Amino acid sequence: MRSTFLLTLSALAAAALSIPAQAGEVTLSSKNPPAPPLPLEDYVGGRGLLTIQGPTGLFINPTSGTMPAGAFTAQYCFFLPNNDSDPVMAHGALLSYGVTDWLEVGGLFGAKDIDGGGDLFSGGPMVRVRLLKDEGPMPELSVGGYAFLGDEENYNAFLALFKRCEISDDGFLRSVGFHAGLRQTWIEKPGEDPSDSPVGYFGLEVELPLRFYLVGEVSTKDEDLSDETPYAFGVQWRLGGINISAAFTEPGLGFVDEPSFFFGIGTQLSF
Repeated sequence: MRSTFLLTLSALAAAALSIPAQAGEVTLSSKNPPAPPLPLEDYVGGRGLLTIQGPTGLFINPTSGTMPAGAFTAQYCFFLPNNDSDPVMAHGALLSYGVTDWLEVGGLFGAKDIDGGGDLFSGGPMVRVRLLKDEGPMPELSVGGYAFLGDEENYNAFLALFKRCEISDDGFLRSVGFHAGLRQTWIEKPGEDPSDSPVGYFGLEVELPLRFYLVGEVSTKDEDLSDETPYAFGVQWRLGGINISAAFTEPGLGFVDEPSFFFGIGTQLSF
């Protein structure tokens, strides 16, 4: 079942690359004429793609970027702990909408496919509010919160900062962005301390042509969950109509013993 799922997902990704990235952009099929320059949004900020935590961001942690006003995104990801779907494979999904250019609301879904039964399902709301734009010497600043309810229950709050350094509009190296944040999680476990340790995190993104980004991040240890330092490195292709993430990550979970494969795919539409 899992092998069929992965083959289907690969086929969908390949098919997606043959459709237009968004209205007004060129199809990536070789049958089309040369692509015109991709249209740029007036302001993007530190917006990334779906993460292990849920909200858009790096690969593990959320970042400060909010959706544009009137824009909608749907994204899906999977995570292979220890690069194997046996005994568990994790899935995540996000539906999110930009109410204004500084307010984003949405819903999250998570599932753990466990061999031998006992699969876990959870989901809940998400909100992110941008307080400052990345302008002049000031970094972008946002606060947000999200929750998962169901078989697993936790409540989360975060504060995130982002600063981009522009390098070139048409060169190979377009910009370098710096992320920082603080995340607090409260895990509901009967009979145990429900408070998880606060986590600080830092990230770096290097923008190349065609909205292709090299991304890395590292977090402080959460010794309530693992003795390992969480980190991730990989790529994000933020075309808009089609968005793809691929990374290897050590998320700081007790059942993960090595950098493990993470993959995400999604789309963004404007109304």
